[in-house]
Amino acid sequence: MAQSFEVHIRDTTTDPAVRAEAAILAAHRRLLAGLRPKTALLTELRLGHAAREQARAAVTDYCTGEVRRHLAATDQALYAPAAGAAETRLLIKALRATSSAVDARIDALASADATAAVAAAAQDVTGLLTVHLSVEEAVLLPALAALPGAALPLLAADFETLLEGGRLE
Repeated sequence: MAQSFEVHIRDTTTDPAVRAEAAILAAHRRLLAGLRPKTALLTELRLGHAAREQARAAVTDYCTGEVRRHLAATDQALYAPAAGAAETRLLIKALRATSSAVDARIDALASADATAAVAAAAQDVTGLLTVHLSVEEAVLLPALAALPGAALPLLAADFETLLEGGRLE
């Protein structure tokens, strides 16, 4: 019986690490693509009361659902494996602090009463999340790829499992 081998050329689309990074970047793009239009409805248009309440509910539901699920999946699948390594410990501490700040702004959005406060909180969530995801892309993903013992393709698979509502064993 002949053996089968897979050849992966490093830093090309056949490289599992490149595919893993692309999957995480795609999840970031989807998250922001879902959030930005909802935020824009509250901040850039003059909506009537009923439409404004509907837009507020949509952005709040998205933030308390999708955004928080994304943050939790990232913490469990990407931050936790890197938190104990000396090379990434401070980075993970900073990313967790930023994640907590996004979460606090989501709480502010959910509890805001005044139209201006709702719009400001939605903008804060969008702005903080955009910067947070940029740091993950520019700093965390390369650090994970270089971290001894961390296999980015496995971490990305865990991340996707959690995003889809699955559990890790």
